[in-house]
Amino acid sequence: MIEVLVGCMIPLLITTDTLPEYRDCMEVASKVEYVLEHTDLVQRYFKEDDILRALGVIYCESSGKAEAVGVNTNGTKDVGLWQFNDNTWLWLKPKLGIISKRTNVEVSTAVASWLVYNDGWHHWNSSKHCWKGTDNELLWIHTNSMSSN
Repeated sequence: MIEVLVGCMIPLLITTDTLPEYRDCMEVASKVEYVLEHTDLVQRYFKEDDILRALGVIYCESSGKAEAVGVNTNGTKDVGLWQFNDNTWLWLKPKLGIISKRTNVEVSTAVASWLVYNDGWHHWNSSKHCWKGTDNELLWIHTNSMSSN
């Protein structure tokens, strides 16, 4: 079992300059807390510095729902935890030898990690307005492995 804590450091001195950053941090922390169930999965595929951003993308794209489906104005669908578009998935399947559906959280997270480390985060730019604060300097995450007796 893994215990995960997410929070925001309170600035030593709260001023009109630091208050908006703290408020933004609290907003991002609440989004990340909503999808903490995916932390273990994300930790397996993403570098430590990218865990908060990955969880933020999951929240913003699918609210953590593996079966989420979004229909676009052009008729394509975005499916799964990471909301992979029909066209993106068709491009990646032969490239990476994918035989699984986009709703498979393990496979889709591995694919998301491959995309991030080979091509960047821009594949999720349509939701960037939602997850952009995951690099807030006040935001922190702490994980502990806990043994169950």
